[in-house]
Amino acid sequence: MQTRPDHPTLLDAVAQFLTAEVSPALERDKALQFRVLIAANLASVMANELRSEPARHSAEVARLERLLPAEAAALPLHAPDRATRLGALEQLNRALAARLEAGTLSPEALARALDHLFATATETLAVTNPRFDVTHGG
Repeated sequence: MQTRPDHPTLLDAVAQFLTAEVSPALERDKALQFRVLIAANLASVMANELRSEPARHSAEVARLERLLPAEAAALPLHAPDRATRLGALEQLNRALAARLEAGTLSPEALARALDHLFATATETLAVTNPRFDVTHGG
């Protein structure tokens, strides 16, 4: 089974090709050149998402397991296949959202939930724009 190049590497190559070779050749068509640069950026973002997904999801799962241990224990968060893991993670996020909406979290749990949500948002933003300033409270 061939494992190289992996999907992120292929997407990086597409982005590099679009940026370095296609975009400069479109100097006369600024609208098309702009769309090519957008396509290159999307390919880069997808490559970053694929590369960082396992670590981001593991961190998110660990935080949610601490916040909602009973719900987490009932879900296949560590299943071998990606679709099952993502579905379980979505269910756990829905459970947290329901608790937040119902207002049933203790003040301590609410603080931990807000920290979790901020961390998850920060990790997600870092994929699309690593330079985005997410200074807490500032």
